[in-house]
Amino acid sequence: MIRREAIRIARLAGDRIRELRENNQYEESLKDGYELVTTADLISNDLIKTEISKIFPDHNFVSEEDNVQKEMSIQNPTWIIDPIDGTVGYANNQYQVAVSIAFAVENEVRVGVVYNPFLDEMFYAYKNFGAFLNNKLIKVKDVDNLRECVIGTGFPHKRDNIRDVIVLLENILPKVRDIRRLGSPALDICWVACGRMQGFYEGKLHPWDVAAAKLIAIEAGAKTGYYGQRIIVPDCLNGNSIIVSSPGVFDEFQKVLSK
Repeated sequence: MIRREAIRIARLAGDRIRELRENNQYEESLKDGYELVTTADLISNDLIKTEISKIFPDHNFVSEEDNVQKEMSIQNPTWIIDPIDGTVGYANNQYQVAVSIAFAVENEVRVGVVYNPFLDEMFYAYKNFGAFLNNKLIKVKDVDNLRECVIGTGFPHKRDNIRDVIVLLENILPKVRDIRRLGSPALDICWVACGRMQGFYEGKLHPWDVAAAKLIAIEAGAKTGYYGQRIIVPDCLNGNSIIVSSPGVFDEFQKVLSK
């Protein structure tokens, strides 16, 4: 039931944000003085929470738009939400935009859904039951050489540690086939899951960026882990120094990033 409802609600929210953009019915502003947010983010957030609360009134939420996660654990049933992953792309009429919804309990994500309404691509996974794209089973691409890999990454909204980003690029770019930046970490990770890319890394992400997509990737056969300094929290909350890749190149990928 939870998986079915998560898919339904993700599609509802996706349809709504697509409609708002097509009709130019949203406004832009800055959050904390540097991060773009739109009224469509807030509308999607409210829609998702309202629909979930109708069915599961006692469940909790961790959302980008209205919840700063203070407790570093999730024991009770909790929905981890990014109402628009890729807001900058959304506001610039790009297509790599997603609604991300995860369900977690006892520090474990059980259901993950990532929906791109502009391409009508619904990625989803239920723990131990595989990962799917539009009802078709997906798997990571089988590779064993980093030089054969297309790697995804992202850049932070706040650019105070820009040198760290450049150093990582300098280390990884000569070792791979190419680098991509979609602007949506949830879709980056889902693209690893379905074989469009073979790895992804980023230095500082939030639970709502990765919770759903990481389950999808794991269920598709990806290996996940961390490089550099990471915070000690459950995997369902940890988006810092994250690595997701095809298992055959994970160790090499992690070694390059950890230099």
